[in-house]
Amino acid sequence: MRCAGRPALPLPLYFKVMMEIRENILSDEWAPGAQIPGEMDLAQRLGVSVITIRQALSQLVHQGYVRREKAKGTFVNWKGPVRQSANLEVEADDLVTLDRASTSFKLISIEHVAPPKEIREKLRLGADEKVARIVRIRLSQGQPLAHVVSYVSLRIGSRIPARLLNIAPLPIIIETVSGINITEVKHAVAARLSDDDVSRHLAISAGSPVLLVERDYLHRKETIVRSVGLYRSDLFSYKLTLKRKKH
Repeated sequence: MRCAGRPALPLPLYFKVMMEIRENILSDEWAPGAQIPGEMDLAQRLGVSVITIRQALSQLVHQGYVRREKAKGTFVNWKGPVRQSANLEVEADDLVTLDRASTSFKLISIEHVAPPKEIREKLRLGADEKVARIVRIRLSQGQPLAHVVSYVSLRIGSRIPARLLNIAPLPIIIETVSGINITEVKHAVAARLSDDDVSRHLAISAGSPVLLVERDYLHRKETIVRSVGLYRSDLFSYKLTLKRKKH
């Protein structure tokens, strides 16, 4: 929670880059011993200068996540635990997990953009296809709860009226305007630190802990919507109850 009278300090750019690189290591995307992309490549991918990349890598070397070898490159040095995941399948009549009586939305932007590689692959788009990128704030009883970015193919996204995005969950809107039923939702939950933009929208200090909730909404095994939500950890918790099956 932001302290009264104390403005939130922006996170240094190198720190954001450091967290991005560390996430690739802890998620096991970059395996132990693997060589990571070079400084120029990382700078282009993350939209920062090579100097910023070097600052971030220097910190990661100090923390033991990577090692740098002269004339060879940078390699993953982390030998600690990586993120573990549990895959659970639960039958549910209602795939929209929110309290509709106390939940509302604030549309920040909707634009047609070239998607990141991961989104392109998830939505099975062609090389030149764009997506509707929808940014909203989810509110609970009027309080900002989550910053959610959703990606939808243009064949669906171009049919969504902006006015509906202020009043209804996106899966319900998509089912209404397209006639496509959401048959499955995949959730992934992890921890993050909020950046400057998210912190401003959620009224928290930059660098505050938040919960990352990634959701893929599917129709017959085909991803229709990809959403990435950052939730205030002081207002949101994720609970799951497992019960032994009765024989």
